[in-house]
Amino acid sequence: MAQATIDHEKIRRWAEKHGGKPAAVERTHQDDSIGIIRIMFPKAARSEHENLVEISWDEFFEQFEESGLALLYEEDSLFSKIIGRDTLEAREQGEHASRHHPDGRRRGERREGHRSEASESADLKSREYKDAAGEVHHHTRTYQQEHGKR
Repeated sequence: MAQATIDHEKIRRWAEKHGGKPAAVERTHQDDSIGIIRIMFPKAARSEHENLVEISWDEFFEQFEESGLALLYEEDSLFSKIIGRDTLEAREQGEHASRHHPDGRRRGERREGHRSEASESADLKSREYKDAAGEVHHHTRTYQQEHGKR
């Protein structure tokens, strides 16, 4: 069963136990921006890492904190997924969070003091790009601020 954590040491120990290394998606990693982060497993047979560039754990965790991320992982396998802490909070509260309702709200519900679902979706869509494999990813707000909207 998958576990979730934001603990830096736990993440590093788990990754290194499985041969994992901190990485950034190459096309988002610039001198002044870490970009989109991943944990790559260079020795894994089906791990696609030609689009990743190894970074330091310090850089990885800097972006991890700046973006408010958490790691969903399985202790005894290579399964891992970097998720938003808001998704983690909804998961811990037993709420279903999906791509369409990332904070676990039911359709039509609004949280006080938060942007509407339509504006959140538009913001996410504006940060979207596809990698070489055709998978959809999103730039961080910091990346966009530093590089302009793309």
